[in-house]
Amino acid sequence: MANSKEEWQKYQEALRRGDKEAAAEYFRRYLEAKKAEGKGGGSRPTLVNLSTKAKDYPNAVPLEDIPRVIQEKPEFFELLRRMAGK
Repeated sequence: MANSKEEWQKYQEALRRGDKEAAAEYFRRYLEAKKAEGKGGGSRPTLVNLSTKAKDYPNAVPLEDIPRVIQEKPEFFELLRRMAGK
């Protein structure tokens, strides 16, 4: 199993390529790697968007739900893709 840093890099590359399925899978693998390294078992972090614009995804997404939301909500995927840079 790759370490969390490698999985994160693969996730970023998948976002830049626009590959939604791969991005979701690599993020899932990233979370598993963090947990295996003993760095993901404490708090339950949540990705929060403070924008007031209407969108088709929730404002707060728990990290473990991000892979599902990436696949289900194109607008959320595009937001992450913009954050990763093109």
